[in-house]
Amino acid sequence: MIHKLCLESLKPASAGQGRTSRPGGPAQIWLTHDLSDFNDLWPRSQQLKDARCHAFQCADILEVRCNTIATARNMETLFVAVVDAESNPLMLLPLGIERRQGVRILTFLDGGLSDYNAPVVFPAMRDWGGDDVRMVWRGLQHILPSFDIAILEKMPERIGDLPNPLILLGTSPFPSAGHATTLSGTWDDFAATRLPRRRTHRRYRRRLEERGRLTFEVAETPEQFDSFLEALVRQKIRHHRETLTVAGFDEPGYRNFVTETTYCLPAASTIHLSALKSDDTIIAAHWGYVVGSRFYYLIPSYEDGAWRPFAPGHLLTEHLLEWSFAHGIEVFDFGFGDEDYKLEYCDVVIALHVATIPVTIKGTAYSVALNLTEKLKRKLQKTRAGGALKSILRRRLI
Repeated sequence: MIHKLCLESLKPASAGQGRTSRPGGPAQIWLTHDLSDFNDLWPRSQQLKDARCHAFQCADILEVRCNTIATARNMETLFVAVVDAESNPLMLLPLGIERRQGVRILTFLDGGLSDYNAPVVFPAMRDWGGDDVRMVWRGLQHILPSFDIAILEKMPERIGDLPNPLILLGTSPFPSAGHATTLSGTWDDFAATRLPRRRTHRRYRRRLEERGRLTFEVAETPEQFDSFLEALVRQKIRHHRETLTVAGFDEPGYRNFVTETTYCLPAASTIHLSALKSDDTIIAAHWGYVVGSRFYYLIPSYEDGAWRPFAPGHLLTEHLLEWSFAHGIEVFDFGFGDEDYKLEYCDVVIALHVATIPVTIKGTAYSVALNLTEKLKRKLQKTRAGGALKSILRRRLI
C-alpha cells in the first residue's frame, strides 16, 4: 500500500502558492514498505533509463537486500518516492529503520553492503535548492514511522551528472573517500603508463607460470559460480580473522545476500565473479557488479601462505582492468576506503559525506556518544590491538 503526502499541506495558510508548483518542484511524497509498489518508477541494474544512481540503489539488488540483510537485522524497510505535480519521479530513497542500543535510527538501506549511499535522482530535480530539500525533509518526518535520529552516511556530492540534493541538508565529511579509475584509450597504453609496479608484477607472473598454468576466468557455469564463491568466502573470512577486523561474511545476513545475489542476478550480467587460478587452485577471487559503464570492485580475496608473496590479488586486479577495457567499461570503481593500493591505481577521489540529524532527546544522546566513539577510534594507532578495539567499538555503536 502506498501512503501519500501533499507537500503543499505542510505550508502555513498564509504562505500562498509555493515552489512545489513549478516544473521539477517536489509536490508529493509517496511511501511504501514494499518495493514492488514502485516497479514502474524504480530503475533496475540493466534498465536504468533516465535515472541516475549507483548499483547499490537498483531495485533488483535492493530486493535481495530486503530478503537477507534487512530481515537478519530486523530492519523496517521504507521506500520513498518524491514526485512532481504530474506524478513524475524526481527522487527515490531506499531507507530503513533499525534499533541500536534501544535507539530507532533512520538510515539508507545499506547493512554494510553499499560503498555509496544516495537517492535515485532524475533530471527534472537538477535545479532543487535548499528550500526544496528542507520541505522534503519536513515531509519525510511527517510520513515516515517515528525515529530518534537519521544517519545518512557515505553520500557522494553527485550522482552521475546530477547533484545529490541531500547534501543540502547539511553534512560533515565521512572519514573515508571513494576511489575510481577512469578508463580511456587502449588497454596497452593504460598498462604501459598507469599500472603500478608493472615490472614487479610481470616478474611475479613469470614465477607463477613456472609453478603451473595461470588462468583468469569469469564465472559463467554453475560449477564456476560454486567454486569461485566458496573460495572467496573462505579467503575473505580468513583474512579478516587474522587481522582482527569485522568480517562482512560474519555479519548478520551478509553471506546470504552475496550468495542469493550471485545466483539470482548472473543471467542479467550484473554480478561479476572471477578467479585467478594456478592449475586448479584459486589463488585470488573477486565479486562485484557491472552496471551501465561502471565496474564496481567490491569483494576481493586472495590465498595466503606460499601464494601471498606473488601478490595474486594485484594480478587479478590487472586482469579485471583488462576485461573492463574489452567490455566498454568507462569507470573502474574501487569503492570507499583509503587503502594504499587504491591510491596506486586511481585518478579520481570521490568525497563522501554524512548527515547526522537527531530528532529526539534520545537521538541527540546517541549522536553525542557516536561522536565520542569516532574521536577515540581516530586516536587509536594502527596496531593489531588498535584494530581489535576498533572492531569492538564498531560492533557496539555501528
